This record gives sequence, structure tokens and C-alpha cells, in this order.
Amino acid sequence: MKRLIITLLALAAWTAAQAQSVTFSISEGLANGPLRQKIDNNLTNLLTSFNDCFDDGSGLNLSGVFITPDAADALSMLWGNMPFHCEEPEIVERIAKTYSGYQVRNVPIELRADDGRTDYQELVIDLEPDGTVSRVNLALQNHLYRKVMSDGSEVTDLRCRQMILDYVEQFRTAYNRKDIDFLENVFSDDALIITGKVVRRKKGDRMAVLKEDTQIEYTQQRKHEYIEKLRTRVFPNNKYIQVTFTDIKVSKHPSVDGYYGVMLRQGYKSSTYSDDGYLFMLWDFRDEAHPQIHVRTWQPYWLDDKKTQKLSEDKVFNINSFTIR
Repeated sequence: MKRLIITLLALAAWTAAQAQSVTFSISEGLANGPLRQKIDNNLTNLLTSFNDCFDDGSGLNLSGVFITPDAADALSMLWGNMPFHCEEPEIVERIAKTYSGYQVRNVPIELRADDGRTDYQELVIDLEPDGTVSRVNLALQNHLYRKVMSDGSEVTDLRCRQMILDYVEQFRTAYNRKDIDFLENVFSDDALIITGKVVRRKKGDRMAVLKEDTQIEYTQQRKHEYIEKLRTRVFPNNKYIQVTFTDIKVSKHPSVDGYYGVMLRQGYKSSTYSDDGYLFMLWDFRDEAHPQIHVRTWQPYWLDDKKTQKLSEDKVFNINSFTIR
């Protein structure tokens, strides 16, 4: 009996070790051949590496993965913010051709913060034409991605829609990995940053409160002020930062080519702070290799602590709120 118990324990340990591996395979989008096999193997190794390092509690080891140095550095930064693993033993997903290579979406992961809190997210993985991983970001929710990709009423160019969403996902992930260099590069030198704050003024007659008037007070910053605040205060003072988007609308500028407005509902959580609000960005895609953000605004979604009064949608900043000179 003792030998049987030892054997069962050994078998359980072996099974647990085997469960760390993840098998990835392409379902459609690329014909059978050496490239498809290389991508299958490469993403299998990438996802299995996540699990091995997560279980070990070690730093991210990508030695068995074909990945660019920039992508490896960015992944390590994301890992340092919140490590993650993939619980699915097998992932079968389609691969899509993009303007720069290939892309795989809907890769499920679970992130873990230092306080033990976990969060389900999905990865989007970009690959170079030869199958090398070139970028890994936290993905928009699938229904939001499909909403923009299938709606050509605002942005008729499919390639442009894909590029805008890719940069939105890069922007989101940059906060999650505390990537100050990416943010410094993506904001234009004259970028305008506007942040709204709810202020309440109570009008009373003697001791009786008659009315509570709620409004938003706005502050403006320039790029250097905003980046310096992130660099010296926000990023160093938070063990983790998690940015999520739950709604999105993309609009083409009505008169200036290459400019697009992106409105998102943003959830922000960190080890010291959280909020829920509307994020608007005015993007300049005239140089597709180096797009720039000229305007970033944030407005609170809720106007009261009890979350009963929302900011009216007609007061949310949009592409028509700003003049391009």
C-alpha cells in the first residue's frame, strides 16, 4: 500500500509538471508548410515558457523562443508588473495577415498581482513574415475589436482600422508594463493632456442643504509635465498598473487627412488608485511608422460617489472638440 501511495504521488507530480505545457496550433489563415509549423512550434514554446516561469516564480526566460529583442524586453516589463500564465493545455486559433506580418488573437492568460488578485485577459501576438514574434500586447476585448473592424462607416480603410486598433492595444499595454519610453515617443512634443475632476459645490440656506451642484473642473498639462509625473511618481509608486478598455469608437477627422479620434471607456486600477472614465485621444497617422498622439483627455464616467449619475455623452470630448492648426 505504501508503495502504491508513493507511486500515485509521483504520478500526480508528473501530471502536474506536464500540465504546464501549452500546445498551440493554427486553425486557418496560413497554408500547411514550414512557416506554419514554425509558428505553431514558436507559440507553443512561448506559452509554455510563461507557465514554466510562473510556476517557478522566476523572471521571464524566453531562450527557446524566436522573438525580437524589443519584443522580449517589452514582455519582460509586462511580466515584472504582473506575471501571468495560460491555463489552457491546447489553443487552436486562426492567424491573420497584417500590414507588417501576421497576428494571432484571443490567447487567454491569467495575470496575478502582488496582492494575490488575479485577472483574466487575452494576448494579441504579432509575428514577422518569417514567424518571429515581434510584439505581444494585452488585447482589446474581442467584441470591441470586431465592432471596429466590421464597421466601415467611420473609417472605411480596413488596413487603417487594423493599424489604429494595434496602436490602441500598444498604448494600453504600455501603462500595464510601465513603459515610459513608448509613451514618451508616442505623444507629440506639443501634446495637450486634459484631465477632468469632479468638484461639488453645495448651496445651502443656513444649515439646510438645498442642492448639490456637480460639475467637472479641468486641468491642462503639456507632454513634459505628464511624462515627468509618470516617470517620477505614478510608475515608481505603484506595484502594478492595470488599464482596461470596455468601449471604443473610432472617428476619422472630417476635413484633415490622417487624423483620427479614438474614444474609449477606460478602467484604471493600481496598487494605490482606481478610476473609471472616458479616454479620448487624437491620433495623427500621417507617418504610419511613427504615429503621434496630439491630444489625450480623461473625464470621469460617474459624477457621484454612489454611481447613480453619469457624465452626459454630449459632454464627452470627441474629434470635433479640437481645432487642428
